[in-house]
Amino acid sequence: MKDFTVSVRKLTDVELLREACASTFIGESHASLSQLYKAEHSPVRTQLFWITLKNIPLFVSTHLLRHHVGSVPFQLTCRDDRNGGNPGMPAKIDDVVNRIKSLLNDWQKGGAITAPHIQEENAIVEELEWLKNNADRQTPVNLSLCVNAQSLIDMAKLRLCSGCAAAETVIVFREIKYQIAQIDPELAAMMVRKCVYRNGLCGEMRCCGFNSTPAFDTELKEYVSHFSEKQRGTNRKCNQEK
Repeated sequence: MKDFTVSVRKLTDVELLREACASTFIGESHASLSQLYKAEHSPVRTQLFWITLKNIPLFVSTHLLRHHVGSVPFQLTCRDDRNGGNPGMPAKIDDVVNRIKSLLNDWQKGGAITAPHIQEENAIVEELEWLKNNADRQTPVNLSLCVNAQSLIDMAKLRLCSGCAAAETVIVFREIKYQIAQIDPELAAMMVRKCVYRNGLCGEMRCCGFNSTPAFDTELKEYVSHFSEKQRGTNRKCNQEK
């Protein structure tokens, strides 16, 4: 996990968003990215991003693949007959097993433990450590996503959740959000976990309790700050008095 990388490239711009808006009425659109991201109207799907993740665990990649609406994935293959990630795993495990059996056979015969035996033992330990970090769900893979803004907003609700999302997935998605913020800060501001998005409501079968913490209050305050008084409803009393 410590060696994974994330890069983000934006493929479209606000002009395309405005063109999409103007297609729905007679006139010219002057909508901003911030306005549409907050409203989550359909033109936000014109904002496309190319996200490249390298050396992430297979299970993290699988979590991101779940979000198929508005996101097209391209993942490194793990097939043995392709130049992909970690081919030939069964054969590697068989080799380690046979080497362990060979060592045990020598020791059971009462032979002395020699320097080559110790070297082989150390080599096997290193191989097992490698297998632990590269077998099955931990296999490092690369993943690219061609994804729109709405899909990223929806991904964030689940993949930033500290209660239900895997810790490794949260780490990766936080980095995605950070990279998005460098090129489209208005979108990054809308990429929040579900309880923040729902103003304190969890929605999961088991709430983790984050929505009762000071950290939640801080995140919610930051999120709400991007909305106007009218959107927040804080000017309702004034309107009623008028």
